Formats: sequence, C-alpha cells, structure tokens
Amino acid sequence: MRIEADGFEFHFPDALDVFCFDEKDKAKPRFHGLSHAMKAVELPANYLFIEIKDFHAADDYDFKRAVGAAHAHERQVRFNHLRDVLKHKFRDTWLYRWAEGKADKPILYLCLLTLDSALLAVLGKELKRQLPVGTAGPRWSGALVQSCAVLNLERWNANFPLWPVVRAGDLPAPVAP
Repeated sequence: MRIEADGFEFHFPDALDVFCFDEKDKAKPRFHGLSHAMKAVELPANYLFIEIKDFHAADDYDFKRAVGAAHAHERQVRFNHLRDVLKHKFRDTWLYRWAEGKADKPILYLCLLTLDSALLAVLGKELKRQLPVGTAGPRWSGALVQSCAVLNLERWNANFPLWPVVRAGDLPAPVAP
C-alpha cells in the first residue's frame, strides 16, 4: 500500500489500512473532521501514527549551533514549541481514536522531520519523556504509546527498511510477485 503525504511517498506492504486524520470530506469513509495532518497506518499487530514536517529553515530549531545567547534562546523557544506541537498532536489524535473505539492495538508514534540527526535525538528523548512512552503509572492498564521515534529520511529508511519512504516521485514501482 502506498500513500503520498506532505511531499513524501511511503510504501507499507503489510498495511491493512492507511488514512489521514484531517479528512474533511464528510462523504468519505475516513472522515474525521479534525484539524490534524497526522497520518495513520493500521498493521496487523499495531497502529502507526505518523507526523511529517518538512522544514524550509531547519536551522531555526538548532539551538545547539546558535551563535550568542539571544540567538540560542530564540531557537530553543522554537524547538520547545515544536516538541509541544508533536506531543499535543499525538495526545489529541489518541483521544479521538479512543473515542472511536480504535485504540485497540499498540501505537507506535513516528515523526518524520527534515532536521539534523543530532537535533532529532534530543527531540526524541524529550518527546518520549513527555508523552510518556510505555506504561507510565502503577494504575495504568496499558500504554498510551508503545514507542516513539523521531527520524529524518535517512534514519527512517535505515530503521524501517520494510516501509521505505522517499521524496514524492522518487519511489520505484513495486515488482509484481
């Protein structure tokens, strides 16, 4: 199953379903009416919630390479805002899926971002802590999210070779069995 989203093309050969949470057409079976641009993939054993952000000025978030305290602070504010957007999009989407009775499988949250690998590692660590990943409390009967990964295109393809992603138009046609 292929899906093109936000300038990227994904291939999920084992997917049962692929859809966007921001479908606005009430006549379509996957209408959600949400303001989210997150994508979802249903696999036999779990769901993937996928957030995609293609930054035109990725350095605006790199507070570690900023020159001067004021510049570093400005970038840190942008970075924190991005982290909060990713966190809240996941939580809101999970809540809507729960209300639909569709939070019935473990969920993996994957963020495909066009940022530097070092910055992705920092963002991933903070996002995992704030969601939180796994069973967070002694009274919880399950995990909000099973795992979370923040990746760029190169890391996505290295970590998920069975689910390749490329810039739209770059993926070769699948070979018939």
